[in-house]
Amino acid sequence: MHSDPRPAAPFVGRRVGDRYEIVRPLGRGAFGHTYLARDLERARDVAIKLLHSRTVADLKAYELFEREASVLLALRHRGVPEFYEFFRADWEDGPTAFLVMEYVDGVSVARMIEDVTTLAPARVLDLFLELLGILDYLHTRVPPILHRDIKPANVIVRPAGDPVLVDFGAVRTVFKRPDEAGSTVVGTYGYMPYEQYMGQASPASDLFALGATFLHLVTGRPPSEFMNDGRVEVPATLPGGRPLRDAIARMLDPAPARRLPSARAVREAILAAQAGEAAGTALAAVNATATLPLAGTPRELTGSTRALYRRVAYSTWTLMWPKAPPDASVSVSTVLLTIFFSVITAGVMPLTFVGISASRKRRLKPFFRLGLPGVARIDDLAQEEIAFGESLTRVRYEFEADGYVHRGSDHVLPPIADRWRPGDRVQILYLPDRGYDSVVVGGH
Repeated sequence: MHSDPRPAAPFVGRRVGDRYEIVRPLGRGAFGHTYLARDLERARDVAIKLLHSRTVADLKAYELFEREASVLLALRHRGVPEFYEFFRADWEDGPTAFLVMEYVDGVSVARMIEDVTTLAPARVLDLFLELLGILDYLHTRVPPILHRDIKPANVIVRPAGDPVLVDFGAVRTVFKRPDEAGSTVVGTYGYMPYEQYMGQASPASDLFALGATFLHLVTGRPPSEFMNDGRVEVPATLPGGRPLRDAIARMLDPAPARRLPSARAVREAILAAQAGEAAGTALAAVNATATLPLAGTPRELTGSTRALYRRVAYSTWTLMWPKAPPDASVSVSTVLLTIFFSVITAGVMPLTFVGISASRKRRLKPFFRLGLPGVARIDDLAQEEIAFGESLTRVRYEFEADGYVHRGSDHVLPPIADRWRPGDRVQILYLPDRGYDSVVVGGH
């Protein structure tokens, strides 16, 4: 937000909507001028943004302003200013749109940088995690909400220490109306990624901007000073510790697909690394010695590779009776029961399990052809129904690969999972080029 006191001076003391008395200018954002005002009915300070007819190119700007204001009015999060009211009124001999919101009192991250404020590494990490929580809230709305202009000036820290993301003048939802051919390029140089210059903002773009903001905060130097051949090079000795450094480096990757997939994923990766750096080292040591009867990639589904694949690619019969021991022989009574249920369900039951089996086989094949072996530590086990009252065990786990802790889950047969407990280790195959997607293949 840029200081612009000249147009505001005549308005001090004037009323807006017979209720709000202007106190002083706050600045100028993407929508127009912003003022601090006093809500005379509720005796509270508010911020008022206005879009005057003389400051816009066409009336469509009003429609966009009103539509985006309706999105903001629905937000409820302590890290986002509360939006109170949107209305139109005549102002300075012309139609004007007004957006009334909470006035956030505090100090901006930009001011912290200017004042060379020194924050303890733990405090920096707390602020970072809080901002990730705010982005997770915005990005998981339906449709997702993008801020598009995260930078030090737009992060305010309240006196109690809670960060607030402000200046939603550039906000938009991911989905556009049919008559919107493209996206207006907004943002601030140094904090916005390349794809945003092309009008292709996404949640990954907000993550880039947040990473750039905290790079500036912890180093005192703007992101542009770290630019090298179109890439922001994060110092290996970045203050704040390895979890923060690794997260920021991933967030600042020039390719959106190589950034961590969501604010929640970034937050979870940091917490996992922070809580278990020693455990992560142990995982790396185990992974280094992981052994599976598999050749190098790409592989053919032959020999021992095929045998292991058939063991984890459950057959239709196995899925219909998942609680039976994997190597148990089929009894006559089991066959008769299968025929009986097939008849009373008009053949739907076996066809359902045929489909489940085929889907699992399709999912497993890329892992057996191209997957890399590793060892994961089990976090949780839970029963999940698949069809007709039959269940498999959902195994959730974490593993280390390429210097980061990743999380995954897979279904296994209950008789196998019954032997496992959280903390046990299982062998997996994972695909780095598919976001480190993984499947369990060991312990069967």
